[in-house]
Amino acid sequence: MNYKDWAEWYDIFYSSSENEEEKYYQEISKNFKDKILEIGVGTGRIAIKLAEIGKNLVGIDSSIEMIAKAEKKIKDKKLSKNISLINADMLNFELNEKFNLIIIPANTLLLCKNEKEQIKVLKNCAKHLTIEGRIIFNVYNPDNEMINENNKDEFLFNTIDLKNGERYILYGKNNFDIKTQTNEGIQIIEKISNDGNLLFRKNLKVKTRYLYPEDIIKICEKSNLIVSSMKRDFSNLPVDEFTENIIVFAKKITPL
Repeated sequence: MNYKDWAEWYDIFYSSSENEEEKYYQEISKNFKDKILEIGVGTGRIAIKLAEIGKNLVGIDSSIEMIAKAEKKIKDKKLSKNISLINADMLNFELNEKFNLIIIPANTLLLCKNEKEQIKVLKNCAKHLTIEGRIIFNVYNPDNEMINENNKDEFLFNTIDLKNGERYILYGKNNFDIKTQTNEGIQIIEKISNDGNLLFRKNLKVKTRYLYPEDIIKICEKSNLIVSSMKRDFSNLPVDEFTENIIVFAKKITPL
């Protein structure tokens, strides 16, 4: 994954969403005191929303480009006192404090190459969690029909109209591997002029290692965590066959 390219276009892709994820983590964070740790802070999309309601956060990210984008946005919104940013890898970061709430939003856990790395991330998070604390992360729910069909054609994701009459058209493309439970995905962004001409087209690669609910329970147990609940689609409803996004709530099994 080319984080330099993603840092440039990340906010464009998420500007097309309905902000359900940001609102959900805002509401959840109200139940926790003290500082929050966000894994994969990116350009600060979620951290800023939490800081805007008075929360203090530490955000880590392995991408210097993402951190730079986040720093500028945080400074522009005068939230520098609320958010500390650290350039670190989620696989091996070490902080001298523990947190009551650790969040891993936006399918970030799925960016790990394999199960071993996913467990390593969760183990590291558990090490930084208080005894009473919670880890909350969200991942997409694998669509077996889509995976088995493995249609590699482009599909329309969204369109974004700009004030100057130009627009972005967002596409996606999948390439699933059932054996490794991975998807060699491509997110595509086109910019169209107000007279309909293509100004540019950019391909952004993103590989994810997807997880089924039973996988989530297994890797949490191997990480000294127990899943206390799983919710669907940024709501308080239980996971079912129609779930698109799984939100996982986990806590420590034993103190580390």
